[in-house]
Amino acid sequence: MALIALIGASETLPDGGLRALVTVAGETSIERQAARLADVGVTHIAVAVAAVPAELLAVCDRIRRRGIKVTPVRAAADLLVLVEGDDRIILVADGLQAGGMHYAAIAKPGSPAILVTGDTPLTQSFERIDATRRWGGLASISDHMVRELAEMPGEWDMILTLLRMAVQAGARRLYCEPALFEQGDIAIVTDRPTAALLEQSSLQRIEYGGMGLGRSAIMMPIIRLFGPLLVKSPVTARYLPYVTGLLWVVVALLAASGLAAAGALVAVVGGLGLAAMRFLAAFRAESAAQDRVRGVIRTFAWLLLALFPWLLSLAGEGHKMPPFSEAALAPCLAATILLARWLYEDAGERRRFHWLLPDADQAWMMLAPALIFGIAPLMFAILPLLALFQILLWMRLARRPEA
Repeated sequence: MALIALIGASETLPDGGLRALVTVAGETSIERQAARLADVGVTHIAVAVAAVPAELLAVCDRIRRRGIKVTPVRAAADLLVLVEGDDRIILVADGLQAGGMHYAAIAKPGSPAILVTGDTPLTQSFERIDATRRWGGLASISDHMVRELAEMPGEWDMILTLLRMAVQAGARRLYCEPALFEQGDIAIVTDRPTAALLEQSSLQRIEYGGMGLGRSAIMMPIIRLFGPLLVKSPVTARYLPYVTGLLWVVVALLAASGLAAAGALVAVVGGLGLAAMRFLAAFRAESAAQDRVRGVIRTFAWLLLALFPWLLSLAGEGHKMPPFSEAALAPCLAATILLARWLYEDAGERRRFHWLLPDADQAWMMLAPALIFGIAPLMFAILPLLALFQILLWMRLARRPEA
């Protein structure tokens, strides 16, 4: 049994463009849908089209490069060729914006299911199911419904006809609150002003980031200032990992060349790059590969912090071992940051005051002036103790009962 998705891509906007190609935060609707579907196990996407413009072909090629098969279909007979016995088909409304949990709920094994919501002024752009319910934009159907549609004479709107078949067959109804549509968690992009409102809503609701005083208090606020510019172009997300990775390689090369202060300053810029990657991940349906790349860069940056004094010793005369205050305490500093991350991740839903915890951004920002003024050994001695104090303070405050 395989999961196949049928995505609508034939509706047009008032300006004549395809609804599926409208951009929200630098990513087309159909690319975001494809990434969400890949997360729940879909390996083949059928795109219901009336025509296939060059821009849609280019987007389909980008989706294929993520490892997903994409096939344009114009009629039920075209879709039937892709479907085998016991396959399940996920229907996705044209221009739908929805969260990963909604895709996951529809993709769960079981009988056919339909995501439904209330009939309110907020949900008028969705297909009506009955007198009190409207379609939420997602549904799962069985393969025999596709075969039945292929045998019907005449031309039919594939997605809406299959949806009506599922309703008539008594498919399970998964209810979602209309408030989700007011918040922008689920929406149909009917025009470009709607897309702009969804993008602005996302920018306003984005959190300041994850664990750490340096990232939460300094890095993410800076990134948020440039947030609207970062999410406008897909080029930013495409090349940001390469730029960020290169910055951290430059940090290592500068340290090995004896330019410690310059390396620390570049590390601060590299921390901004990692924060920007985390910021963009909140707007885009990242692939697993992109998430792994960010993890590799973060790990490399953490290792650089632990080995920074040793890299400096390579550039010194005689390549002598660095002073104990740097050689031993730099790994201790990196270990306390790793400990803070483990504690943060174990906290789960009970995370509070996480911005107090130490992180690598805080360490680099404090090391840079220390290296410039020649007091690095003192700073390497202070930072592990400061990190432990922050962890103890966080553990104390996090256990306090909420008001």
